[in-house]
Amino acid sequence: MPAIVIKDYSWRQTSEFVILNVPLKGHPKKVDLFVIDNYVKISFPPFILELFLWANVVENESKCTLTEEEAIVALHKTNTNLEWPTLEVQDINNDFKRDCRTQALEHAQKLAEENMKLKSEKRQYLQKEAVKEQISVNTATLNKIDAIRDAHRREAMQEFEDWRSKAELPFLSNVEGEIQENRKAYKPPLKWFKDNDVLKSRPMTEQEIFKGSNTIKEFKSKAVNNQKVIEVQSVNINQESNLQIEVSDKRDDSLINKNNTSCSQDSDSDSDIVKATNKKDLSKVYEKQQKRRPGLEAVEAAIQGKILKRNNIFEEPSKSVPLPRKTGTINVTFSERKFPTPARESSHIEEQEWLQKQVEARRKIGFNAEDLRQEERDPQWLKDKGDDFFKVGNYLAAISAYTCGIKISDKMASLYVNRSAAHYALGNYCRCVEDCSKALELMEPKCESNRESRARCHARRGAALCKLSAPQHGIPELEAALELTPNNESIKRDVLAAKQYFDVKD
Repeated sequence: MPAIVIKDYSWRQTSEFVILNVPLKGHPKKVDLFVIDNYVKISFPPFILELFLWANVVENESKCTLTEEEAIVALHKTNTNLEWPTLEVQDINNDFKRDCRTQALEHAQKLAEENMKLKSEKRQYLQKEAVKEQISVNTATLNKIDAIRDAHRREAMQEFEDWRSKAELPFLSNVEGEIQENRKAYKPPLKWFKDNDVLKSRPMTEQEIFKGSNTIKEFKSKAVNNQKVIEVQSVNINQESNLQIEVSDKRDDSLINKNNTSCSQDSDSDSDIVKATNKKDLSKVYEKQQKRRPGLEAVEAAIQGKILKRNNIFEEPSKSVPLPRKTGTINVTFSERKFPTPARESSHIEEQEWLQKQVEARRKIGFNAEDLRQEERDPQWLKDKGDDFFKVGNYLAAISAYTCGIKISDKMASLYVNRSAAHYALGNYCRCVEDCSKALELMEPKCESNRESRARCHARRGAALCKLSAPQHGIPELEAALELTPNNESIKRDVLAAKQYFDVKD
């Protein structure tokens, strides 16, 4: 729709402003206003007003007021108190207008860039100031916390010092205590006997067992309280005396070895020996002493040259065999590799070049969409997918897959070869000829590895040309395919059938 130029506007001027009254036709919802230097443009489709002013104006100090019927634009003059003879420049051509528009756009773009730069600098400055202010606030908070912590610490230390000064003073300053004997102080063990050989040949007496008047008095007081009469000499005095000598020897050794035992323990052991008046009681005392001295049996066995047998896990086969290990699963992950063949250092550079080409192909516009899966961006995967569609007879889907692969990698000859077969199956013989020709161009250099593929391309192109009623071109293609594969019976039959159908003589 062509633009309609507004001509029924009015203007007037003062010493500082130039005022325009532009009528708004059709009650527009949006009015575009562009003012820069000596160029003014007001548009609300399909109406437009374009003015090339007689002098420059200041757009930042200009104003625009929109009413329902008109737009009032107050343009501030650059040179105040300057009388404008006319609103626009007179006698201007299209070239002058074009130059004015270009200059106005360039100036507006420059001003926009400057404003953006100023805004960016102001934003950075404000961010820096905000960071400084935040740092100062955090510092003040931390200092306040430290001051409170120090005040609490000083208060606690002052209370502790007050308590310590008061605690060091005596509780009862006028009362003196008595010094008591330390009952846990070390006392030398009692040496009961002077000669063990003499004791073995005669029974023990009361004086030999208890050395010292204090020990005898304690024993007699205990005997009177318990109302027991101790008879040292009995019928089996020899046996009892021997057993008492053994117990006394063992007790003497234990007292010599344990220098830190208290007097209360010595008195208990003495009372046990006095009470043991028969073999049964003495044996109990002996077992009790044995429990207090672990490892004595091993020492005695070592002195006598014997081996002390103890329970050991290695002596029992059921305990010596360790338990079987618990079963577990070890997860193994291999390094990612794009190629199905093993990695070779000699072909590493070629593989990297090929992968780089694939990446460049995938970056093509329209074929690196984020909604596609990774395998859908692989031309080899698309080729295999197309082959699967071709095998089940879905030729259109096969063509779509091959086409997507060609858009990603247009140097892959196998995609053109397979797409030509799909076109031939659908009867698109012209497209089949084009794909075969493109595939033959890509199969360079011609070698033994691509001989079979070139033969198929020639045969398929020849068959398509024969279908298009061009036997003069199709039969030579079939013969070229037969030269590449002379033992292929299918191509031989196709050549013979084409010659018979078109009645071509050798």
